[in-house]
Amino acid sequence: MHSPKFPIKAKSLSDVINVSRLKTTWKARVRDAMRRQPIPDSLEHLDFHVRLDAICTTIEAEVLTGAYIPNSPIRFLSEKSKGLCRQLVIPSVKDALILQTLSDALWSEIRTKAPTKKSFYAPSDHQFSKIIKGHANEYGSVNAWLAFQESIFGFAKSKKFIVVTDIANYYDSISYDHLRNILADLSLAREHALDLLTYALSWMLWQPDYMPRVPIGLPQSNLDAPRLLAHSFLFEIDELLSLRPKIDFARYMDDIDIGVDSVSEAKEILRDLDLALQTRQVRLNSGKTRILTEAEAVRHFKIRENLLLDKLAEKIETNRSLGKSNLREKCKIELAIRAGMRRRTFEVGNGEKILKRLVNLGRPLHADINDDVFYSLLCGWPALRQTVLNWWQNRVAPETKLPLIVDLFSKGTLVDDAAKMDIAVAIVSARLEKCKFVNDHIAAILKYLDHTSSWGLYSKLWLLSKYGSDAEVMSLIESTVSLWVTQEHLSRLVARLYPRFVGSPLRVKFEAIIRRAGNAWSASVLQFHNELSSGTVGYTAIKAFVFAKNTSLPNTISHAKFLMLLSLLHNPDIAPTAVANLKTVHNWALTDEYYAHIAP
Repeated sequence: MHSPKFPIKAKSLSDVINVSRLKTTWKARVRDAMRRQPIPDSLEHLDFHVRLDAICTTIEAEVLTGAYIPNSPIRFLSEKSKGLCRQLVIPSVKDALILQTLSDALWSEIRTKAPTKKSFYAPSDHQFSKIIKGHANEYGSVNAWLAFQESIFGFAKSKKFIVVTDIANYYDSISYDHLRNILADLSLAREHALDLLTYALSWMLWQPDYMPRVPIGLPQSNLDAPRLLAHSFLFEIDELLSLRPKIDFARYMDDIDIGVDSVSEAKEILRDLDLALQTRQVRLNSGKTRILTEAEAVRHFKIRENLLLDKLAEKIETNRSLGKSNLREKCKIELAIRAGMRRRTFEVGNGEKILKRLVNLGRPLHADINDDVFYSLLCGWPALRQTVLNWWQNRVAPETKLPLIVDLFSKGTLVDDAAKMDIAVAIVSARLEKCKFVNDHIAAILKYLDHTSSWGLYSKLWLLSKYGSDAEVMSLIESTVSLWVTQEHLSRLVARLYPRFVGSPLRVKFEAIIRRAGNAWSASVLQFHNELSSGTVGYTAIKAFVFAKNTSLPNTISHAKFLMLLSLLHNPDIAPTAVANLKTVHNWALTDEYYAHIAP
């Protein structure tokens, strides 16, 4: 039941949540943001995209009538270090669209309320796999991060001491009551949009074992909405620091760096900063708080190394534009990685960021990472796993390092869900030689994946969808019905395996299993693939998408899109010329020996 004031709130919300704005936000931001999520969707949400008008109309109606209830998000663990994990969430695609639309509307207003220009945040660049001079986007805009770094480099050279600190368990500790009070002081015109945003985010909090919901903690997600609120939560701290004219400071989310001229001044600021944060029930992280001399700050922030990498990146780009060889630059990168790992220089200060830049710069040059370093990075550097796996899947003869990956699984080194999924995705993306050596190592990895757990099953299904036989895929689906039928992401993944059974005696059995499952998640994906494998409606709807290449991937096509391609290649109703064009455009992918084996 609504309150008597709801019509007023609905009128205000209609300026933000409407079909036009939702469609624009999806096309400009959310579609690519969802493709960048750590857990890949089985259709890259293309079924949502082709029905965008109808879905946006429904979303508008739900919100403006007060019927909107967020869905349960996908939840998984991602290791930070030493086995300690953060819990990450991926909202449903509908919730992600609502969150981003609200976030965009609020950002245009909140950015004008910031008390200083020394806190660096901007919404994500929303460009797929954007990398600038080896910097990859992680927490919003790459440019905002670079501006933050430039600011630090400036006062690290002009101040005698630098205070480096952050907030302990920041996202997990943010109180919704305190957040609401802080934002209320900003006198936002879009107050009702803020209400809806906090309402939607609060539904994504972890509430295990039928425990009551506690209004503390922003969900950690690769979307702008929680970042915007986390950034705004510290406006009071920005104002407090700006009132001290003798210091310099820069903040990026909860990373706070302060330039001072004496140790006594540094301690005084840390004392006051921590007390101010305590009024909002958060505290500084004493384990990560340091007071550095000017020389120590230069080493901590790796100022010299960053400048050298900037020059190296410019040289690589110049050589590429002039058609010159980058062999010398490739050798420099290989040497820098080996030497840095041997001397352990990447383990202090911002060394990890330097290492990530080196790997990103070396990947397009096919720079080599030896076995010891490769294993060490996957084993002990969780923040670099995706970066290293991205390098690995794009290298020549990636199968040579499969024994190292098997060893990681056999020793139980990987304790989080994200690592297993990242490895499964990378193995499927890679072009591996079809031989007994590869088959045996993939079989070994499959053995270590526990399909009685959600993410073990997801990883196993992902691998089998390329490397398994029809019988193996069917056996796993049948034996795990009770698990996947209750979860949207697993149900969608199972249904997207339909192309593996088109033209197979197992097709009828597969369709019967999906029908008996009786959930809309798998039924919608099955219908989508059915429309691709017969008739012309499905082909027409995704024609532009399916012909587009992704040159950042080894096969220039994602695995989800390749399975859509399989459905289309089985379609007898598509014109032969269209089929021929599809095969021509994706000829490289079809020469992958494992893809060639399952293609018609």
